[in-house]
Amino acid sequence: MTSPSPQETLAELNELSQFFITAEATIKKGQEVDMSGIDDRVTTLCLTVQTAIPEQQKLYLPELNILLNLLNSCELAIRVMQSTQESSPQQTE
Repeated sequence: MTSPSPQETLAELNELSQFFITAEATIKKGQEVDMSGIDDRVTTLCLTVQTAIPEQQKLYLPELNILLNLLNSCELAIRVMQSTQESSPQQTE
């Protein structure tokens, strides 16, 4: 298996960032987000970055920082939504 090109890796970073921007907005609306497959994509991306030459790693660093911030923000939105649901009184029929 060949490593993706720097352009392909940057494109994947961008796509994942866009996914988490959209996911966070959806979560904040109280809607569910299908995150199946995201773990595999992030794992593959991490392996690609880890095995890249140092010059490429430096190229990826700004986008990785953005992605990390988006992941943290999305996680916070999920936690807020969960705590809101847990503290809301359950309606009984």
